[in-house]
Amino acid sequence: MIDFIPIIAITWFAYFIRNNRINNPMVGLIFISYLFFATNYSDFGLDLNFDIFRSLHRLIGIACILMFFVYALKNRVNILNEWVSRIMILYMLTLLFSFIGNDIYLENYIHYVRNFVFISFIVLFLYYKLDSDAKLDELFKLIGMATLLLSFFMLIQIFSKGWGGRETLFFSNANYLAIILLPGFTILLFSQIKYWQILSLLVLVSIFATGSRAVELSVVFILCLFLFSNIKRFNKNYLIVFLLALITALVLFFDNIVIKKRIDGTRLVVSKIVLNIFSENPVNGIGYGQFKRDFRLYVDQNILNMNNNELSDVLRTYTSKYGYSASVGLQSYQTSPYAYKPNVQGQEKMTHNDLLTIVAELGLLGIACVVFLFYKLYIELQKLLLHNRDYFFLSIGLIGSSLIFSLFHNNLTSFVFWFVLFIPFIMNRNYIKTR
Repeated sequence: MIDFIPIIAITWFAYFIRNNRINNPMVGLIFISYLFFATNYSDFGLDLNFDIFRSLHRLIGIACILMFFVYALKNRVNILNEWVSRIMILYMLTLLFSFIGNDIYLENYIHYVRNFVFISFIVLFLYYKLDSDAKLDELFKLIGMATLLLSFFMLIQIFSKGWGGRETLFFSNANYLAIILLPGFTILLFSQIKYWQILSLLVLVSIFATGSRAVELSVVFILCLFLFSNIKRFNKNYLIVFLLALITALVLFFDNIVIKKRIDGTRLVVSKIVLNIFSENPVNGIGYGQFKRDFRLYVDQNILNMNNNELSDVLRTYTSKYGYSASVGLQSYQTSPYAYKPNVQGQEKMTHNDLLTIVAELGLLGIACVVFLFYKLYIELQKLLLHNRDYFFLSIGLIGSSLIFSLFHNNLTSFVFWFVLFIPFIMNRNYIKTR
């Protein structure tokens, strides 16, 4: 059944667009693709050289980009007139500047730069196509209902297998499944339709079944925000029930959300490596997409003395091929046994933190770009609060929960991450158009 979930989703989407025709079908399809195709490695046992659904996801993305080009040429769109485009271009320039003065491994650099260009055009496609509140609301409806569909299959799996372990469905990682469920949960909870708010509980159960602590922490943030934004609307009985439910969830899942039973200090080790990188490459970092291979060049003896098992296991994959010991301290790039780059087959290491990725790979230029982005976002949110209070809290929920996840995992390479950041820009643009 799991292999056929994407096919069921496409069938449902065809039914959805028959009754909801405000948006261009490709706007909804790219999100259906994100939910059901993007991390699906199924090939139905055909032993193909490509993953069917992931390849389809790329084709849908390319189709959206081509439609954006046609739209831009036909309407003579000057993308420089919009802050969304300017911010994306500014970040792209930061990626290009990170190439200067660094010993770049081109395969990784080109892969990640190309991916950013790809998702940038998808975001621009959505920005220009979602040019009314009605279209945006229809998209939110699609995301909410599609998330419920995915959660329905999650519940079937939970009932068939029993509660325990970390449910993944067809996803390669439970964290990916959890973050994909998160926007839909936020939209359902903040909806003004009461039965949608009740149905959000099904998504909440599915999220906790993944065991993703980062998303569970995001859920707590969303629930607290929902309580704060609606506290005047609650009657006392409803408020008491909601508070009891929130406290119960915090107590029952406290170990999962806040405390990691097996604390190995890996995140602290990564932070120290990033600090070493930043101290040697403060201006433009070590280059976009370079951390996962070059992290080993910045492991000093103090870090090795921390005896982190995960780091030792990763370093051993580099040293065993050349006969070096993983306990050898790295004195400099030139003398390091890990500095030999050609044909290195060692295991790669991620930061699991988008902020650390920016600090390490883009340096002060990347930090300045992020500060500017949040400055502009703050201004847009201020405007949005004056225009539409419900949209304001929905935006805070979507953006805040996404950023919390990014502090524990790498989410910058998803078009949904950037789309969520720009939702207040879209809402304000649409409001100005209707004045």
